[in-house]
Amino acid sequence: MTVAVSATVEKELKSSEAVILEVKKILNSNKYTDEEYSTVVAGFIDQVIEHVEAIILLTRSNINGSAFALVRSVAEGLVRGVWFTACATQPQVLKFRNEDKIDPTFGEMSEAIDKKCGIDFFADFKKRSWNPLNSYTHTGILQIGRRFTGNVLEPSYKDAEIIEMMRMITVCILLLVRPYLVRQKHDVSAKAIDALGDKYGKHQI
Repeated sequence: MTVAVSATVEKELKSSEAVILEVKKILNSNKYTDEEYSTVVAGFIDQVIEHVEAIILLTRSNINGSAFALVRSVAEGLVRGVWFTACATQPQVLKFRNEDKIDPTFGEMSEAIDKKCGIDFFADFKKRSWNPLNSYTHTGILQIGRRFTGNVLEPSYKDAEIIEMMRMITVCILLLVRPYLVRQKHDVSAKAIDALGDKYGKHQI
């Protein structure tokens, strides 16, 4: 029998679901070019949203180890998607489409995004999150340590950890979608994403 999540976690899950629903409405309100980069990034956006929806389902079922294991894929989808939107050359886009290869590392893509966009976020995000994300995805000590409650083999994912994870991946969706809308010249929709982010940040959803 599945144990219900706490009311606090359920509220967070519903908040994330509301963000996803609004993002889908915004995305579906526009038309997009069929340029190679555009179809690639659209695929990243769709996949990242699906990952977040899967994490919500897993979390609601208290299958938290698998939920946490998926978070790295969300982060990778964010960085790759923004890099293809803002930084990748046409040959790099075609190499990915034709050979399934991306030459820059996760860190190099993060630094390139910051440089191109004149911000200081993605490189720091990589430094702070990459090792923990790998530990959860590859069944490292962070993941193994949460398989125990005291001396008992029983998962011990705390509500605060789950909420922090949910907020991070929900923000990842917004960070991925916004630059794509800007490049597609859907400025009104990009502003709607900004407003949605502000609303989510205040937890009014």
